Amino acid sequence: MTAVQTESQQPANAITVRPFRLLWLNNLTFFLVSNAQRFVFGWLVLDGLNRSESDQGIAVFTLGLPAALLVLQAGAWADRWDRRRILIWTQVTGGAVMAATALLVRADTISFGWVIVMTLFAGAASAIGQPVRSSLIPVLVAKEQLFSAIAVNAIAMTLSLILGPVLAKVVGDQYGFDGAFWFQSGLMFAGVIFLLRLEVPPHVDLRPKRPIIADMKEALGHVLGDANLRVLFGLLVMASLTVNPAVMVTLQAHVKDGLGRTAGDAALPFALMGIGIAISSVVVMRKGDMKQKGAAFQRALICGSTITILTGRTTDFWQVLVLAFFMGLAGGFYINMNQGLIQANTPQPLMGRVMGLYALTSFGIMPFGALILGAIATWTSTGAAISGAALISLIGVITTYVSQRGLRELS
Repeated sequence: MTAVQTESQQPANAITVRPFRLLWLNNLTFFLVSNAQRFVFGWLVLDGLNRSESDQGIAVFTLGLPAALLVLQAGAWADRWDRRRILIWTQVTGGAVMAATALLVRADTISFGWVIVMTLFAGAASAIGQPVRSSLIPVLVAKEQLFSAIAVNAIAMTLSLILGPVLAKVVGDQYGFDGAFWFQSGLMFAGVIFLLRLEVPPHVDLRPKRPIIADMKEALGHVLGDANLRVLFGLLVMASLTVNPAVMVTLQAHVKDGLGRTAGDAALPFALMGIGIAISSVVVMRKGDMKQKGAAFQRALICGSTITILTGRTTDFWQVLVLAFFMGLAGGFYINMNQGLIQANTPQPLMGRVMGLYALTSFGIMPFGALILGAIATWTSTGAAISGAALISLIGVITTYVSQRGLRELS
């Protein structure tokens, strides 16, 4: 079995399709490192180097900055070149960067300057690979299996959110920060094994050769020309500047400075958040083709933003743990519905480039939000930064939910 199966042969669940299963296993290793990476670099800056919340925001900013600069071009590459080969080289590069960081820590020569350099290289490898991964999913499964495949892929993201920071903290507590980076390097190289076994349908680019900027303009024109996609991407941009960095970045600083714990203790709420995402992703996978996915996506963002406002007002660690679980439940629907709606409403020849736009809005913009929230947290407090950002998100999504009937009814 190599490519998309005929309708009569289609299994009920996308994970039974061997090429997709190999991609899923590779994605699991990649997502494990992505979540461990952001956590460990933040842990290193806050506890290892004893720097401020603002410096943590700068480190996360440089980790995600390459996404803002490269994902659109990477999406165009995905529509032109061998996607499997791109993934292999980006994953090998990411593993090498983690190994180099481990050596710097081991030699006791790591500094905030070196953190910035290493996060830039690690972010570049991730940024180039991310839209390629997303664009492969519709190639490997049938259209009827797309939401199942996205839900299964979200489970990989969820498992990594649970296990990435927790495993990195366990390894780091036992073997130091260098051990945590060696752990990430090993996972990246292990993931290459699945890519080497992956068979992808021949990728033939029949479009006339033209500058990549023209390819990117075509994808942007498709998004801006579709009213529902335009609002979907607008909500993504808003969330990536507000509630997403508040949860994924500033929360770690809040655990240390707002609640008096160590930055490493943030691994536990991240794990509980991941469990919540896993539960809601399984619901999406089992229900399959739900109606009014646009409404479900917006309701999930409303719930997630409200819970995040409460998280910024917490005074005890146990309160964060409870809220993190419910935040994950909302997050699972948010992730699955949003990506699925974009892919279901995008033609295959544009998939790589549109998923490049998706990666830009999901991952490339978030570092700017982290940078801003880090500065606000330094000037005010981590709790105020988290709650304020989430309030902006809540107002924005309620506005679109009330005013955009077409998006509410989108399936």
